[in-house]
Amino acid sequence: MAGTLEKALKQWENITVEESVTEQALLNILCYNVQGWRSRTLEVTEIVFKIEASIGVFTEVGELWNASRIPHFNIFHQGGTNKSGGVCVAIGKHFKGCRVSCNIENTLIVDVIGLSETIRIIGMYWSAGQNRGLEELDPFITDNTIITGDFNASIKEWG
Repeated sequence: MAGTLEKALKQWENITVEESVTEQALLNILCYNVQGWRSRTLEVTEIVFKIEASIGVFTEVGELWNASRIPHFNIFHQGGTNKSGGVCVAIGKHFKGCRVSCNIENTLIVDVIGLSETIRIIGMYWSAGQNRGLEELDPFITDNTIITGDFNASIKEWG
């Protein structure tokens, strides 16, 4: 019996752990100022599928943002401060999206679950001349945060 146990231990010591291979895939994120969701729905849907977007951030969606949908996507919406404002984040149904509560105008935060790590999408629309600063986002920034949207170059440093 001692010989059998010794053989088993030797075999166990000689086994090398194979390196695990992580499959990587591109994550295509589309950011698009639609300037009115209802009139641009077909165009948006075509672009989403053409570039194989997994996530879409759409600004200036307007009041009729829910007039039509993108097939196979869950859509989150934050109303705007005027009739043409607002932001939508569309998450492919192969992911799970979880809205993060925030009280920042024209800003929508969604955590995307289903990747190797959760990522946070912050979609924003700043209307022209709106006085805002990125520091208001500080409490919402995580290691894997993507900030995107239409900022209308309202910050002096941007030119």
